[in-house]
Amino acid sequence: MKIKLAFLSVSLLLSLMLVVVLPIAANPLTQYGADFATPTLNAVGAIDFDIVSVGGSLETLAYPAERIGAFQIGETQARSDYPNGATFLMTVEATEPITNVSLIVRYPHNSGTRAIAQPTSITNQWQALLYEQPGQPPWQEFDFFWRITDAQGVTVESTPHHFVYSDPTRVWFKAETPLLKLYWFGADAEIATVAMQGMVAVHERYVQGFGKPLSYTPVAVLFPDLASFAEFAGGGTSGASRRAGFTSNQLGMTVQRLGTVGVTFSCPAYPPATEQTLQWLYESTTTTITHEVAHLYQFENNINGPTWFIEGGATWFSTNPTRGRQEGLRDRPADADLPTLQGYGPSTGGFTPNGCNALAYWMGASFINYIYGAYGMEAIGTWQDLIGSNFTMDDALIQVTGKDLAALEGDWRTYLGLTTEVYVMPTPAYQFLPSPTPFGQ
Repeated sequence: MKIKLAFLSVSLLLSLMLVVVLPIAANPLTQYGADFATPTLNAVGAIDFDIVSVGGSLETLAYPAERIGAFQIGETQARSDYPNGATFLMTVEATEPITNVSLIVRYPHNSGTRAIAQPTSITNQWQALLYEQPGQPPWQEFDFFWRITDAQGVTVESTPHHFVYSDPTRVWFKAETPLLKLYWFGADAEIATVAMQGMVAVHERYVQGFGKPLSYTPVAVLFPDLASFAEFAGGGTSGASRRAGFTSNQLGMTVQRLGTVGVTFSCPAYPPATEQTLQWLYESTTTTITHEVAHLYQFENNINGPTWFIEGGATWFSTNPTRGRQEGLRDRPADADLPTLQGYGPSTGGFTPNGCNALAYWMGASFINYIYGAYGMEAIGTWQDLIGSNFTMDDALIQVTGKDLAALEGDWRTYLGLTTEVYVMPTPAYQFLPSPTPFGQ
């Protein structure tokens, strides 16, 4: 199946153009006149990509033999046994006895792992079992090679080859562009259309903000339900139920549960259950993917900082940075002022008064959008570049704006209509909890 996109990101653009006016605690915007705009998504031109079926059967891959000095390395056979790891077999002959064979794995940033190979019952054959313990998602990609040592201590390394940890238990779909490799099942092809559209729409902002594209094509894997998502994770469904997905900087991939429509949310950023459609679900999933890919950019560019900066930044670089609007930040009761951005900053678990969780995400995205509105996109890029060059986040802000975080936080609070004085949450008195009753009593 071949898909061509040649249209504008209309629904996503509309979502960015919405301005929500909420009750406020003071008279906001007297200095600015209106909310700063969030970044505009790029229009999507023509995109060609194929959708192919992958997985669904055990497949043994063969990699060519080679000779390295006195070592004759036979053909390597590799097979994915997901979710139970992968098996690699090869033969090697040399003038001296072979004493050690290891399978070496290299991920996108040259980190990796290894598996110690063991001799099999077949003469000169060695077997390495990779990922014997659960916890590894399917469709990760890596290069591998053999490291071989003989009795004289001579060590050679074979030519690296590429391997994909595929899922032989079911058929998946795969779509690929230079910006994303997407794997999914249990959803129609529109999910690929929306995801590829979203990646193109935010790509320019990624590059402007981080200075360059990723050095590899990120992978996104979508599971349609908890049961399939839990297959590769230790602890089964009970353990997996506590998270909707995860992103691995080492593997260069994000793994997510797709979710469903018809779910009631307390946060008004989500539509009512009766108004949720598959299109909304796919766009929401794309926002998650682009948020997680922003984390991959942060890792590759050595971007560090407090949680609100990292999570708020990933939100701001996504297809839906409207948390940078001020929902739930201005309409706070007088006794529930925003916590300070300084120090550790706000909690990821804190709630806003309108029922939206993850206060650090909302505050972080809002503050970063304030910097964008007041100082421009070039300031965002310079800020990130300085942090990547080992400036602290605060020192980088001074270089970019001439102000430190404390002064900028006051400016941002004025923009929100709050007092400039930073509110410090009081520490509640410690209360001893009752001792648990021993089991059986």
